[in-house]
Amino acid sequence: MNSSLVILTNRYPYLPGEEFLTAELQVLASHYEKIFLIPTNQSVRYDSSDHRDIPGNVEVVRLFESGKRSSVSRVMEVVKHPGHMKWFSGELIHSVQYGIKANLVMLNWLAHACEIKNKLKNFISTNGDMMYYSYWLTPSALALAMLKEEGKITRVVSRVHGGDLYAERHKPAYIPFQGKVLSILDKTYPISENGLRYLANKHPGTENKLSVQRLGTKRKVDFEQINWKKQSDALRVVSCSYLKPVKRIHLLAEALKHCHFPVEWTHIGDGPERGRIESIVKTLPEQIKVNMLGNKTNDQIMEQYRSNDYDLFVNVSESEGIPVTIMEAFSFGIPVLATDVGGTSELVNAENGKLLNKDIEPLDIATELTSFYNMSIGEKAAKGKGAYTTWDDSYNADKNYTKFATLLKD
Repeated sequence: MNSSLVILTNRYPYLPGEEFLTAELQVLASHYEKIFLIPTNQSVRYDSSDHRDIPGNVEVVRLFESGKRSSVSRVMEVVKHPGHMKWFSGELIHSVQYGIKANLVMLNWLAHACEIKNKLKNFISTNGDMMYYSYWLTPSALALAMLKEEGKITRVVSRVHGGDLYAERHKPAYIPFQGKVLSILDKTYPISENGLRYLANKHPGTENKLSVQRLGTKRKVDFEQINWKKQSDALRVVSCSYLKPVKRIHLLAEALKHCHFPVEWTHIGDGPERGRIESIVKTLPEQIKVNMLGNKTNDQIMEQYRSNDYDLFVNVSESEGIPVTIMEAFSFGIPVLATDVGGTSELVNAENGKLLNKDIEPLDIATELTSFYNMSIGEKAAKGKGAYTTWDDSYNADKNYTKFATLLKD
């Protein structure tokens, strides 16, 4: 180990969000002598105790210790700099196609990127050039692209996930500077084949700068430790997500009205849809038992899976990148029912569960739950073993992040 790495995050290691970076950071830290971790969200409170533990050779850089600037001063930073205005005018031909709101979104992105860029110049002057890695294809990646174009840094890469990838998730359906940033960065790493195809089709000519680098989860149990002969009178279903409309947990709750057999449903996660879900739960028949656990830390979620013999994990989301929650379920040998959205089809298949139509209705979900309930112990075990094998072959954090670390150092 004789090298350093800079990682730009949104808030990490500060809460909330980006919990999936923990496993990656642990592996990267074992391959680098020094890692600088730079949260770029200006609302981060550096004095907060709500932060994750990090490896000893990782240093958090307080980029915005002086706090957030006013909107006017941020915009002036764009206007007074000819180079920044060149970026603005170049992107304006795209943003105007989506209306006034898109123009404002673009200006806000650029203003934020300019602030990140200017702050990073001081860091670069002190620490020199090294590999710069943005965890998101957001203003942090834009800032790195600007710095590379100015010749301040030479090696720049980014991951791209879901919300920073698919324009259709936004209103208007527009993500600023995406094509331009892709053309400047050395490499951009979608986390799914679906994501790679999306970018290649949307931005022709960038194919040679794209490479799939999958996320992964840590091994928590060995194959031999899993109970493959689960027996229960009830179907034990688990789901894990933020309770917001795009996750459509209400469809699963409604589906349970049509299940004429015992079901024990556990949901992990909280959010604005909780009241709606609880209202549905009150109408469920007596053979349906529901446990709403609320928010849990990742360690608590893993312990929940370890200490409960769940039969099935369900994801009925309207949109996904590639769900890490499914990887986690697979790592405990839990089969999955999931809607065919985003990169989910790269995870779920007939060997480890079943893909569901995106526009599925509650009655259809109930039919699938009934079908799984009626499977033999052997059939359920085969699905579970397929789930674990999928995780170990394709979504094992140690394997995937070791490969990624090697790639970054080449």
